[in-house]
Amino acid sequence: MISATAHDASSEQLDREISSLKAQIAALKAQRSTQTSNIISSRASLSILNRLRAPPPKSMSTVKSLDDSLRDDTPLHTALLLNATKQEARNLECLYRACAAVTTFKGHDPDPKAVDHGNFLGIRIEVGSTGKFIRPYYIMLNKPYPSNALLRIHRHTVPPCIALDTLAHRYLPEPKVSGSTILKEKKQDLPRFVRAVRKEVVAYHNRITSIKHLRKQFKLDENVSSKGKERERVIVDISAADAEALQLRMEWVDGRIGRCLVDGRGAVKKCAIVGDDGRDRETERRVVGGDKRMEAIGTRLMEGIY
Repeated sequence: MISATAHDASSEQLDREISSLKAQIAALKAQRSTQTSNIISSRASLSILNRLRAPPPKSMSTVKSLDDSLRDDTPLHTALLLNATKQEARNLECLYRACAAVTTFKGHDPDPKAVDHGNFLGIRIEVGSTGKFIRPYYIMLNKPYPSNALLRIHRHTVPPCIALDTLAHRYLPEPKVSGSTILKEKKQDLPRFVRAVRKEVVAYHNRITSIKHLRKQFKLDENVSSKGKERERVIVDISAADAEALQLRMEWVDGRIGRCLVDGRGAVKKCAIVGDDGRDRETERRVVGGDKRMEAIGTRLMEGIY
């Protein structure tokens, strides 16, 4: 008869091996994708593909070339050209999105009652997170005042936690009007408004990414299938305490609960950790110590735990 303790230990070991294999498979797939992209984008590969695209010279038509098996409509030739075309388009898109973080475009609102005959100026804001581009954010501006170039926000997809109205009031102030007459016009600064919005959006995503990194560092998103694994954990939860991710909530196994206040750049400004015995000053000093970076909280805590 196998004891319950031995069975639990065996199950725990099997779970760890399965998790390790899954992580290795995911890493190998990502590595294969990266290597494929690098090979297709290399100069040697592009030179070969250019030769494949070009027709062979007439003088060489009777000579069997090394590229004969790749020419015409062979499956390998077709697959290579297709992958190369996709990779070229992907490289161009990444270059464009990385170099042009903010772009503008003109659009038209089909609503017959729309302001300024439906014409609007669109602003596209690119943001990266965890090494990938995420869905862009858009801000649509229109001209609500006839015969005047002043702008006003029409629609947007910026996260609600970003104080867009405050930024618009600062950089795109509305004039004082009486009926349809502008009494006092205020100067607007569209470039500074866009830079300020993108700065806030990037900072917000950096804070969210830091929280995800901390959860991964303490393995909080892994499935717990046995009590043994649960006992190994020192911290049971790390999450944002507000929509802006300016406050970080941490919970320890022993019941201690901490709250960290970070600034817009992700630096820890204050921290309070309370347990059954009152404030934990030592752990608080670790959290706010060092370079104060939010993403380094895990490293500073582990130095004291392990």
